[in-house]
Amino acid sequence: MPTPLGIGAGQTASVNLPLGLTYERLYIRCNAKIGAAAAADVVAADWSSVIDEIRLMVNGDARITIDAADLVKLNSFYGDAPLAGVLPIFLSRPWMRTIGGEDQTGYGTVGMATFTLEMDIKEGVTINSLTVSAVQSPAKAFGAHLRIQKFARNQGVTGTAEIADIPRGPYAMLAMHVNTDKIGTVEVQTDQRKIVESDKAIRATHYDLATRVPQAGFTHIDFLPENRLSEALPMALQDFRVKLDFEESGNFAIYTESLVGAPAS
Repeated sequence: MPTPLGIGAGQTASVNLPLGLTYERLYIRCNAKIGAAAAADVVAADWSSVIDEIRLMVNGDARITIDAADLVKLNSFYGDAPLAGVLPIFLSRPWMRTIGGEDQTGYGTVGMATFTLEMDIKEGVTINSLTVSAVQSPAKAFGAHLRIQKFARNQGVTGTAEIADIPRGPYAMLAMHVNTDKIGTVEVQTDQRKIVESDKAIRATHYDLATRVPQAGFTHIDFLPENRLSEALPMALQDFRVKLDFEESGNFAIYTESLVGAPAS
């Protein structure tokens, strides 16, 4: 891949990804000096000190938005904790049961005008090297793909909060992740019908049996615990709301993973 531009503390490094082939996975390779420590390949716990937000842009529109530290947690939830020096961005999902399920969320680039990866570099870090590599497959048109959206949540009080402003439309929800584990009961309703209700113990058991790895500091709502794409939640709904029993107040991020089609041009 081309060398990223704008590498430096407090800057946004970006790389224009070549068009033509299909992208199944991206690897962010980084060696950095954090504070007074010696330069080293970035380990999982240190990505939060090196890169803040990561954005994958198609034709100038963010299709994936996630903090680097939270990407480490999402990857680890699916059993793919990063090794030192490399942070993967999974576009296709190799843990799915079928080849079709694995490949459905990859990014075909035929028909794209631009495809760009942006990385906000933290202040106070010295980047020795920053490169991007890709796992690719034969060309296909830009169509169905993985989207990760980030929604800010200001929770001023403890207790049950009802979240009803997650966008609805012609796409399928794969999972939701909230970057706090201080949530008790979780309830999901679609068109006034309860489809999920769980407490911490139920979620822990459910994800253990599904070979997921729940992460400290996160609450996960996984609609595909059996890794069947057919279980994805259709979002062409009249009403969608999530009730979360917050045990502490604060500012949190809610991430949604979804399967969406190519946006209208």
